[in-house]
Amino acid sequence: MGMLVLLREQANDALELKARSEAMAEKWMRDPSHPRFLIGLISCLLPIPDLLHPVFEKMLLGIRGRLTANSCDLLLCATRPLGADESLRRAAALQTIDRGVNALIAWGIASDDPECEPILNSGLPVIFVDNDLLDARAGSVTSANVDGMAKAVNHLYETGHRRIAHISGHYETRPGPDRLFGYRSELDKLGLPSLPEYVEEGDFFHDSGFEAMRCLLELPQPPDAVACASDSMAIGAMAAIEGAGLRVPGDIAVTGFDDAEYAASVVPALTTLRQDALGMGTAAAEAVLRMLEDPEISPPVAVIETELIVRDSSGAATVRRPD
Repeated sequence: MGMLVLLREQANDALELKARSEAMAEKWMRDPSHPRFLIGLISCLLPIPDLLHPVFEKMLLGIRGRLTANSCDLLLCATRPLGADESLRRAAALQTIDRGVNALIAWGIASDDPECEPILNSGLPVIFVDNDLLDARAGSVTSANVDGMAKAVNHLYETGHRRIAHISGHYETRPGPDRLFGYRSELDKLGLPSLPEYVEEGDFFHDSGFEAMRCLLELPQPPDAVACASDSMAIGAMAAIEGAGLRVPGDIAVTGFDDAEYAASVVPALTTLRQDALGMGTAAAEAVLRMLEDPEISPPVAVIETELIVRDSSGAATVRRPD
């Protein structure tokens, strides 16, 4: 009996969501000035007052621009920060859903995060950004993380570096292991050894890059280059290198990933992988709109290419000879 009640409740919820979407669409047809759909953007990684993230800021512009062009409203919601009680994070996601959104875009939500279950159980169309989690009503938009990191490693190889290390992002995220895989696969392709001691896990932020680089510098044979999974960690790594009395790129070359606003202005200027954050946001918004307008389509999956931006930190100006 309990299972029948649960199934009946789920069916009623689905009918309610369908009726709500149809009512909003009908109202928009009568009055185009009324928002056609309300889309929720939900993230547990970022406090809402601080939008100055190298990816999130431009991604938000892409999402807002595409939704505005289609007469839709955007509800920007943050769940509790990482490390908060799981019940609070789950409740925050439910509150977002209960505000009457017609679809969701989820950024920084991993498959084992407490927010994920209520998002998937809502029956709403959802696009996960930077996570390739797929479901009957869930699609994804990601950067080409594997290919991007492979480009960085290949570039360091072409500039003469052979002891190439990696500072990764969180392994619980999708970009973290993807960029690590790109690093290892390109080493294998180039015939270079993949040394466990040359990989340090970071958290995408400055301090973890600094500490990871200090560990790498303490090795009997430190690397002559390090490919970092974010620009922020790359800046931290450069600070550690210079703090040890070494030079970037003269002693150790460094690359990042993001192409943040500060990447071109630091000294030396940072070689990095540019993510098309604006394109990711536009693709995410386009995907949820397609799912709302045609509930029968398969959830879209998009991979957005990255671009290698070569600057001074990788030593490209003076090609080195291999040891």
